[in-house]
This record gives sequence, structure tokens and C-alpha cells, in this order.
Amino acid sequence: MTLDKIVNACLPHFENEHLGVPKYARFYNAIKEAVHAGHLMPGDKLPSEQELSARLPASLGTLQKALKALSDDGIVIREHGRGTFIRDQEIKFEDIRVFRFLDNGRPLPLTLQGLGIQAVELSPELATFFGRDRAAVIQRLVQVEGEPWTFNEFFLPLEYAHDLMDKPASDFDGLSLHEHLFQTQRILTSHFVHRLGVAPFSADARRFLGLADDVSHGMQWRVHGYSRDGKPTTFQRFEVQPGHRDIELSTQAGQGRGT
Repeated sequence: MTLDKIVNACLPHFENEHLGVPKYARFYNAIKEAVHAGHLMPGDKLPSEQELSARLPASLGTLQKALKALSDDGIVIREHGRGTFIRDQEIKFEDIRVFRFLDNGRPLPLTLQGLGIQAVELSPELATFFGRDRAAVIQRLVQVEGEPWTFNEFFLPLEYAHDLMDKPASDFDGLSLHEHLFQTQRILTSHFVHRLGVAPFSADARRFLGLADDVSHGMQWRVHGYSRDGKPTTFQRFEVQPGHRDIELSTQAGQGRGT
């Protein structure tokens, strides 16, 4: 039981030898040590502040201060209406962006503009990948520092998208969909397989990018996303205009910074 694990980890920090350490810091240190030791695992839900206060010599205010510090330092995630969870320390969500650009080693900021979401019938290739015939697709435009816009389609199983289907297009502006999936449903995409090639632009890409008639082909970049246990989670397709700057690929979350 998580409450018992936390109490056992915390009580030694409230003994006399730690009297010079503020109580909020004692709780903070105990949780941090338990995470690093593997006693608390990513996704573990912490008990409520009331439950913790009833078992530990710490007030609600002390625990709230400690939990805020743990959240600020990325050790826990606090989700309104759901609770507080241990965060995966190996994964930074900015690191699971697969569409990224560097300038002398400095990551360049991306602009994400939502175009909408809908349920669609999948192509045979994607139906085989996801193991179903239908999925949700979110269409977006992506741009980096003055480069030509790129057309992006982000596919995910319908059951993963139940809280997204009624959102207006503007709600997808700047939204990290991988982070959203983890924070709302504990679905973590940690590995990507990339395939690149030259292909004709799709009709939607031509429309949203406003391509001239003589621009018929561009780079098509397909990204299959998987969980740590190899389960398919997401699929993205980027249609990149000619003349775009080079793209840096990252196949494993946590290897760098970058969509």
C-alpha cells in the first residue's frame, strides 16, 4: 500500500537527529530518496494530504508546501481532480518531441497550430499497426523560426482520445499530446521508429499549406510511437515542404530536447 510505504520512508526523517531540518524539507527529502531508491515507482499515486497528515507528525500546510516543492522539481505530478503521482524521472516531456531543430546546439522553439480532430477509417497499414480499423486523428501545422510550415497528422486510438473529441481546434495550439496522454491516462510513449521518404503531398496538406500547383512532392516523415512494453500508442505523419532546414531525429525519449 502506497500510504504505508510513504509513512515508513518518512518517519525516520522526523526523528530527533533531523530536528534542524524544516518539516516540509524532511517530507520532501524522504519522498525524493524513496523515488531514487525505487521504493516509489513512476505512476504511483500518493495518498491525500489528509491521509498523510493523520499518519505523520506534519500539518496539512507543511505537506502542501512539500508537495508543491516536489511538483516544482518534477518529482511528482499534481493533477486537478485526480491526485498526485510520482513522475518518471527518466522522461522529460520536452524530450519526447520527435520533430526538432537545433541552431549551433540550441533547440529552436516550435509553433503548433491546431486544425481539428476527427474519427477516421484507417489505411490497411495503420489498421495493422493499431490493431483496429478506426482511430482519432488530430491535424496541426508546425513551424520553426521562419521556416515553411509543415503539415502534421497525429493518430491515436479512439479510447485514448475520448476527452479530446469535442475540443475546438484552438485547444490543440501548442499542446504536447504525448504529455497530455501521460498526465490524463498514464500512457507513456517512450520509443519511436522513423521512416522518411519523398511522396506526393496529400490533399489536406496542399490545402492547409497553400502549396503552388508546381509543388507536387515533399518529404514525408512517418513516426510510429510505442510504449516501453512495445505496445503501439501513436502514429504521426509530417509532410515537409522543399527547402526546409535539416531535421534532427531522436528515436528514444530522454535522449535530447525537441514535437
